[in-house]
Amino acid sequence: MQNANCKINIKPQTPSSCGCSPWPHRWAWLLACATFPLIWVGGLVTTTGAGMAFRDWLTSDGYFMLFFPWLSAVGDKFIEHGHRLLGALVGFLAIALVIVLWRTEPRSWVRKFSLVILASVVLQGVLGGMRVLLDERTLALIHACTGPLVFALCVAMVVFTSRRWRQAPIVPAEDRRAAGKLLRLAIICTSLAYVQIVVGAVVRHSPHMIGVHSPAIFQAAVYFHLLLAAVIVAHVLLLAWRCLRKRLNIAGGLSLAALVLVQILLGMGTWLVKYGVPHWATTLFGEMRFVNREADMVQASIVTSHVAVGSLILITGLALALRLARQLRVHVAILALVSSRWAEVA
Repeated sequence: MQNANCKINIKPQTPSSCGCSPWPHRWAWLLACATFPLIWVGGLVTTTGAGMAFRDWLTSDGYFMLFFPWLSAVGDKFIEHGHRLLGALVGFLAIALVIVLWRTEPRSWVRKFSLVILASVVLQGVLGGMRVLLDERTLALIHACTGPLVFALCVAMVVFTSRRWRQAPIVPAEDRRAAGKLLRLAIICTSLAYVQIVVGAVVRHSPHMIGVHSPAIFQAAVYFHLLLAAVIVAHVLLLAWRCLRKRLNIAGGLSLAALVLVQILLGMGTWLVKYGVPHWATTLFGEMRFVNREADMVQASIVTSHVAVGSLILITGLALALRLARQLRVHVAILALVSSRWAEVA
């Protein structure tokens, strides 16, 4: 019979104590951290119009991509080739992640998910190459829409390989209904964020697309972009308030709200540097038109930051939704099934 004074001390498991290697999580973080600047520089390529600085691919002005004298390049070629080199780095890191996971990760669905990530990185690179070879602006638009999805997959892997995922406490029975509502709201916010990224890509690319309907498409996309922004703000603020009220994933909810507020300011700045003060506001502010000077890196950085923060909103909402799903123990077999199907296709 145990001594009544004996205290049971159960230490939380660490990756080493549970027999799990910390390296999958470290490589997942490294891949995600490399993918974000790739998104940012990709936006800079569009903002500065550097997408066709080279007419060839997988070579750059006849050089094999990795051997092009990048540091001596200037202007559009410096920006575009930097984008290519970052893409190559992400590809190498994705390959390394697959190797590390298949050597150290005990969960088969996580290993298969790494193949999904590698396939998405390769497909994104091929899509970017086809955009150059065919000189097709529509492919550039699609490339801009699929880039954040690749980033989202990388961030999902960070979540899946984290200690927080393995040790997530189960939501008590009395709180499951409220947590379920939070999960649905997080999924809605994440979905709206991606739709907004797509609409934003249409706003950025449609003025450069050839066709009589381009002005109408641009105008419709701008109005929808503004309307959707208001809807996202309302949903994100509601999500943050409920996270605070229910004391569930407070950091995630507040981070998402902060990013949305920053995005509103960047959106206003983007409109000003590209199109000047709207006509209806000229009576208050006067005629201020310093429109889209692409050589001005300050203006280009504002526009590109607006694109990049949109991707941060997407992945923050996704991480929050995944962690809520884990706390509710939404069956991981769904993720395993999806990963297996994608791995078979890849």
